[in-house]
This record gives sequence, C-alpha cells and structure tokens, in this order.
Amino acid sequence: MIHTLALLCALVVPSLALATAQIPDVLLIDGKEHALNTNPLDAHLQAKGWTPPKEGLISSANWRGYVARWAVADGQLLLKDVTIMVEAKDEEMARKSILADLFPGKTQIVADWYTGALIVPDGKMIHYVHMGYGSTYDHYQVLRVSSGRVIEQLSMSGEEFKQYRARKFEAFKQTDEFKKAYAELKRDSQSLSEEQMLGFMASFFAERYLAL
Repeated sequence: MIHTLALLCALVVPSLALATAQIPDVLLIDGKEHALNTNPLDAHLQAKGWTPPKEGLISSANWRGYVARWAVADGQLLLKDVTIMVEAKDEEMARKSILADLFPGKTQIVADWYTGALIVPDGKMIHYVHMGYGSTYDHYQVLRVSSGRVIEQLSMSGEEFKQYRARKFEAFKQTDEFKKAYAELKRDSQSLSEEQMLGFMASFFAERYLAL
C-alpha cells in the first residue's frame, strides 16, 4: 500500500492539470440513486489480483476499469452489479455486467471485505475540480462501514463535512500507519513539498480515516 501511494503520488501530483474527474460508482439509499465518491470494490479486486478483461475499454474518466452499483439495505452494504464498457456492433460502446464472473453462484453479495467510509455528495456542486473526486458540494452523507455493516450514517453541510474531514485527518496523523506512510512517501517523493504530500495523503486515505 505504501509503495503504491508513493508511486501514485509521484505520477499524479506533478500532472494535476492533466488529471480527469472520475465516473463514480452508484449507491442506492432508500431507493434513491447517489454518486459514490469512494470505491468499496477496489480492496476485494486487489486482493484477488483482478485486472480488467481484455474486451473492457479503459478511459481517462474511469481508470479503475469498471463501475459498481451498490445499495444499503437492512444495515448492510450490498453489491448489486459491476459493469465494464465494451465495443458494440450497433453503437460505439455498451455496458456489460461482470458480476457473475466476479462472484459466481451468489445472488446476494454483502461487502463483508469492506471497512471504511462511503462519501456521498448529495447536494449542489459548488466547485468543480477536473480530477478524481475533487469537486465539492454543499451537502454530504458519510456512511461508516465495518465488514460490510453500516454502523453510522451522517448527514452534514459542505462546511461541516470539511471540518469533520479535517478533524479526522488530524487524528489519523497521530497513528503509526500515517507516520510510516508519510516517512516512506517523503523518502520516495523528494521533489514534492510537504503541502503536496499531506494533500495527497488526505485524499488517498480518506476512506480509512473517515471510518475511525
């Protein structure tokens, strides 16, 4: 994880102007669709050593190679579908489900591999950033998840979310995990300023420290 962080930081930070806003996963809460600014499936796919199928089309707006559809039901985070983009005969591109390939024989998939925070912007966009999930909104929901179970669901204004995130990051900075990651990042990315490194870590580890 730490070496991945150093590599991503070295690649991404010097070229922020070239980065692209990402297509988010979708989360259903009480039957309403929301964009999801975190990717709960990534940890599972990384553990499996998954790579996108050869037929899958990768774009700068979706570097992870898939879009997942989620739902919160009975206090659990459920994976409903995973799709990739493929070439189609009658149109340029089409979505293809790969859920059965990833989870053969399963009809209900609880995300029991996932512990972290789901960041759901459910308000009006107030500042667009053409990079990752960098845009900001005037309202958010944050769902804290432990082994697939939703243990807390928060609703807050954009300013409250900003303050909440800052407090959580300050607490995270006191942990051994942060100190080890920061030391290795500083060693491997000497061209970056402290502000750049802290900013990148605040984004990279957001799912983790918001769940603390």
